[in-house]
Amino acid sequence: MITLAASVVVKWFKPHERFEAEAQALLDLVGGFKVEALASEWLSLEVVRGLKRAQQEVPVLAISDEDIHAAYEAIETLFRSGALLEVPVSEVKTLAKDAEIALGLYAADALHLATAIYLGARWLVTDDGHLLSAPVQKYASAFGVAVINLAEMKVKLKV
Repeated sequence: MITLAASVVVKWFKPHERFEAEAQALLDLVGGFKVEALASEWLSLEVVRGLKRAQQEVPVLAISDEDIHAAYEAIETLFRSGALLEVPVSEVKTLAKDAEIALGLYAADALHLATAIYLGARWLVTDDGHLLSAPVQKYASAFGVAVINLAEMKVKLKV
């Protein structure tokens, strides 16, 4: 079982990203029900934020508001179909608070980590430097969760 962070999922919709091919391969696995994947219910909103920021900061990407709406709907469709298990914030709030205090994480990053811990995910897949830091990896490991990037995910899932 894998938990997806927004830094990975945004690559499904934002062109020219690092590990773009690996992210697309992961989308194929998730959408095809070939991997058990889960995420915080905030995921779709975080992707909206990331795409809107890219729209404003990198206009050459030509990300439209319609593209952002479509990305939101695509993620919500994965949640509704069961291809991606949607984990309510209320179920992981205390774990997220503990991670914020112990590690100084932002709330969204703490939610991704707490989601992985709560459901016993094997991996938390991210491209976020905060989550890939040594202290976070050590903390997650104590709960049986490995924090990995997309290149590592590709090797572990053999995609």
